Amino acid sequence: MELSRKRILRIAVFVAAVCAVGCTATFWAFTALRPPTIRTYGDQVAYALRAEGIRYQRITFGEMWPDNVNRQYGEQAGPISIAVYVTLENGRNVNGWMECRWIDEDCTLSIADLGLRRTPLPALSKPQVWPWLEWAERALATVWN
Repeated sequence: MELSRKRILRIAVFVAAVCAVGCTATFWAFTALRPPTIRTYGDQVAYALRAEGIRYQRITFGEMWPDNVNRQYGEQAGPISIAVYVTLENGRNVNGWMECRWIDEDCTLSIADLGLRRTPLPALSKPQVWPWLEWAERALATVWN
């Protein structure tokens, strides 16, 4: 039994389409299952509130203590405390403190009105550096310099 060229072409197109749909579905599944990226203090507080099932409208921050943190030392600056103000879904405002042993890690959240006392916060996500992108940047730098 010999397959015609038309039939072989249809089968090839079908296989390519199935592969493309499968790759796309796999990409979206991995994207949906990826843990949230936490880049700011606001992301940390929001994550903790969602984990406790607390619905909120807005998160703002007030004064930091000590307010003269010398940031040139980076992560070694600490310990610090930051005032946290949360507007709940019903419009009620609650206040608390976020304390960090270092400026970007080992943080806890305390909001007494919500029953949160030294609730551990997730660490900030480190920026992901793609090796190929780093290589491309170096290559472009050598071309332009």
